[in-house]
Amino acid sequence: MNLSPRLRLLLVAIVFLSVSQVSAETPQCKDTLEHKRLQKEMWGSCGQEDTAVVYNACKAYQQHAKADGDNDAYYNAWVCRIVYNLDRMNIRDAYHDVQLMKEDLLYGQKGKDEQFLFPNMLGQVYNACGNVSGASREFIKAIELIKGTRYEKTGLSTLYLGMAHIYMNSKYRESMHWINEDIEEVERHKELPRYHRNLANAYAFKAMTCFKLHDISQFWACQKLALEHDALNNTGEKGSFMLYLSIYQMALENQYDSVYVAIERIPNHKDRYIVKSDILRYQGNYEKAFTTQRRLMHIRDSVTGITIAENIENMDEEINLIKAEQAATKRANIILTIAFVLALLMVIALVMAFILRMRYQRKLVEKNRQLEIANRQARAADEMKTEFIRNVSHEIRTPLNIINGFTQVMMGDVNAVEPEERQKVVETIGDNTRQITSLVNKMLALANESSKDLLKEVEDTDALDICRKAIEAMPSVDPDKVKVMLEDQTGGMGTILCTNGDSLLQMLDCLLDNAAKFTEQGYVKLTLRKKEEHMLFTVEDTGCGIRADKVDSIFDRFMKVDEFKQGLGLGLAYCKETVGKLGGTLTLDKTSEEGTAFTLTLPIKLKTQ
Repeated sequence: MNLSPRLRLLLVAIVFLSVSQVSAETPQCKDTLEHKRLQKEMWGSCGQEDTAVVYNACKAYQQHAKADGDNDAYYNAWVCRIVYNLDRMNIRDAYHDVQLMKEDLLYGQKGKDEQFLFPNMLGQVYNACGNVSGASREFIKAIELIKGTRYEKTGLSTLYLGMAHIYMNSKYRESMHWINEDIEEVERHKELPRYHRNLANAYAFKAMTCFKLHDISQFWACQKLALEHDALNNTGEKGSFMLYLSIYQMALENQYDSVYVAIERIPNHKDRYIVKSDILRYQGNYEKAFTTQRRLMHIRDSVTGITIAENIENMDEEINLIKAEQAATKRANIILTIAFVLALLMVIALVMAFILRMRYQRKLVEKNRQLEIANRQARAADEMKTEFIRNVSHEIRTPLNIINGFTQVMMGDVNAVEPEERQKVVETIGDNTRQITSLVNKMLALANESSKDLLKEVEDTDALDICRKAIEAMPSVDPDKVKVMLEDQTGGMGTILCTNGDSLLQMLDCLLDNAAKFTEQGYVKLTLRKKEEHMLFTVEDTGCGIRADKVDSIFDRFMKVDEFKQGLGLGLAYCKETVGKLGGTLTLDKTSEEGTAFTLTLPIKLKTQ
C-alpha cells in the first residue's frame, strides 16, 4: 500500500512514539534549504516499495547532517530506515538496522545524548513481534537514558506514550497508567510549540483505551479534551492518534462504512489489525474479530519462524565450526602427546647416560673447576698488576719530569733566575716531591692492608687532634678561591675514641686530598660530630661532583672519577676497606654539580675481640 509523504512524516510520532521530535530546521544545520530538501526526499521515499531508494535517500540526508555536525538529523535517518522496515513488518531488516545504529552510537558518531535511541528502537522491534515483556524492558532503559539529556524535555513524554502503546492490546490498565504519566509530563512543558498537539494526541490515545475498557462516558470526556487541544494546535501537524480517535468515534456513531475505510488509512499493519479487531468485537462480530487477530498472530509467527530458522542456521554453522575446532584440537593433542613421549624418552636416555658418566667424570670436573678458578685469579691478578703499573708509571713520571726539569734550571746560571722565580721553582719541586712521597705511602699502606692487623694498634685517640693534623697535611689550595674549614660539632662532649689513629689519619688524608683535587672554587670542610656511640667525620666540598655512571663503582680499586686528574684511583678503595676493619662505614652522602660529601663513621668503643 503506497502512502503519501505527508503521512510518512507523521509516521515517526504515530508508530514510534518515543522518537524525539526533530524539526526540519535544526540549530546545527548550515544549509536549511538543502536540509529540508533532503529530509523531504527521505521521508517521501517511504511511500514506495524499493528499499534501495529509501536507503539511498537516508544515506544522503545522513551524510549532509554529519557534515553539519547535526546529530538530531543524523540519527533521524537511522529512525527512518527502521520505521520503513517495521511499517512493512520487515522485522529482520529492522532488527539489523537497529544493531547497525547501536554500533554507530558506540563507535561511529558516538552520540552521547542519543544513547536512548537504541533501546527505544529495539523495544519497537520487540513490540512489533509481540514480545511485550522485551519491549517494556527496552523502553524502561530508554526512559532512564533520556533523563538529563537535551531530549528529555521533548522526548520523555513520547516514551511514556510508547509504553502505553506497548500494552494497548493486552494490559489496558497498565496502558492507562502510562498514558496518565504522558499527560502529566506534557502539562509540565506548556511553553513548547507542540504542547497542544501532544496533549491532543495523549487524550486521543486515552479515549481509545477507555473504549477498550468499555468506559464510554470517559471516552467522550477524553474525546472532548482531545478535540479542544487539537483546535488550539497551530503546528500544522495533526495529532497522530486523532485518526484512531475518529475511527472509534464513528464506531460509536454506527458509521461502520466510514470506519473500515478509515482503518485502511492506518499506516502501521499491526495497529490496523488491532483497531479492526476492536471494532468487530464492539459490533459483536467475534468470529471476524478472532480471524483478524489470527492474521496478526500469523504475521508475527511468520516473523518469529524466520528468526528461529535464521538462528538455527547460525547455530548449525557455529556447531560445524566447533566440531572443526574440536577435530583440530584433537589432532594437535595427539601430536603433542607423541612429541611429549618422545621427548620424555630422550630425557630418560640422557639422564641415564649422564648418571653413568658422572662417576667417571666427577674428579675431572672438580679438577677443571679448580683450574678455572686458578686461571681466573691469575688473569685478574695480571690485569690488576698491569693496571697498577700503568697508573703508577703515569703518576710518578709526571712529577719526576717536573722535578728533573726544575732541578736543571737550578743547576744552571743562578744569576739568570730571579729570587722570586727561584722560590717558586723550589716550592714546585717540593710539591711534586711530596706528591711522589704521598703516592708511595698510599701504595705501601695498601700493600700492608691485607697483612697488617689494624686492631693490634688500637688505642684511645683524640679525633679532633687527628682532624687538625689531616687539615695541616692536605695539599695546598688557592686561599683566595678555596676556603679550608674544620668544624667541631661535638659540643664539648669529648672527642676521644678507641681506634687506630694512623689509619684514621691516612683515611682523612685521602678524603681531603680528593676534595682539594676536585675543588677549584668554594670550600673544603671537615666536620666532626658525635652521634650516639659513634664518631662521624664528614668531608664536604663544592667541587664538580661525581658523574651518575661512576657512583656505583667509586669504591673499586683503580676507579678514577676523572682520568685526567692525578691519582691512582686507590684512595677511596683503601678508605672503604680500612674503615670496615675498624668496625665503621664510609658512605657517599650526596653528589651533584654543586659538590660532594663523604661521611666516615667509626665506633667510639671498638670491640677488638
